[in-house]
Amino acid sequence: MVLVNPTIPAFVSSAMGFNANLEKNFSWMAFPGLIRAIVMLQCVVFALILIEPKTYEYFIVTPSGIANGEYWRLISWIFFPFVSPFGATPVLGAFFMFIILRISFLFNDSLENAWGDVRTSFYLYATIICQALALYLAAIGVLPPFDLFNRVFYLAIFFAFATIFPHFEFLLFFVLPVQIWVFAVLAGLGIVYLSFISGGHALAYGLCFLPYLIWAIPRVWNWKRYQGKLAARRAKFVSQTKGAEAATIHRCTICERTEKSDPELDFRVATDGEEYCLDHLDAQGNPRP
Repeated sequence: MVLVNPTIPAFVSSAMGFNANLEKNFSWMAFPGLIRAIVMLQCVVFALILIEPKTYEYFIVTPSGIANGEYWRLISWIFFPFVSPFGATPVLGAFFMFIILRISFLFNDSLENAWGDVRTSFYLYATIICQALALYLAAIGVLPPFDLFNRVFYLAIFFAFATIFPHFEFLLFFVLPVQIWVFAVLAGLGIVYLSFISGGHALAYGLCFLPYLIWAIPRVWNWKRYQGKLAARRAKFVSQTKGAEAATIHRCTICERTEKSDPELDFRVATDGEEYCLDHLDAQGNPRP
């Protein structure tokens, strides 16, 4: 995949006032470059697992371990590499980790550019907390066990990016340009399918993606309303334009021909003040039938 720089859409600027308040009151809670930091730590863990495979056990999510008081496992999954170190070859795994690193840097910079450091940090904090809570509820039996690792965490970031930049393109296999909303829809359909398999999974994924849903649903709704109003304004403009095009400058009072119906006609104003074509005017400028 080859990355193309995104452009921030116009509707993102509507949140500037809200972002300004967050920056003013909660700037001390911001962690600029948080996604970058997490992925770089994953690269370190990737190398550690290659050197000492037993390190893997400290980062995996084990419901039994959480139930037995190993609460650090509620967040250790964040630092587990997105690409498994136990792939085909370490070189191939390192290559894919580099691709993930580039994509993550893109997501980090784009979200911080659109939202600001504070709001991006809050989104990540809330996502981590909700997913850790889902893991805990699964460990104590309230929710059914489900495979989390850090895939859902990355999906929450991915969905936020795809919502803000839906027309951003990846070159799939370095050749085929595909807009990111296509990948987001496919991933969303996969989650919906897993949710339909079990009601407990629906609750688990709903909790994991709760920060995204709280942010995205109102904005998608408002965007749909805006698109509807825009389509109505465009239709009205086209209708008015066609009406203006249908208007004529000259029209014969008798035969009602115009310069549009008969471009070869000439028109004159008669002595009675009305306009006639030359076929209905005499030499003295008086109308005739």
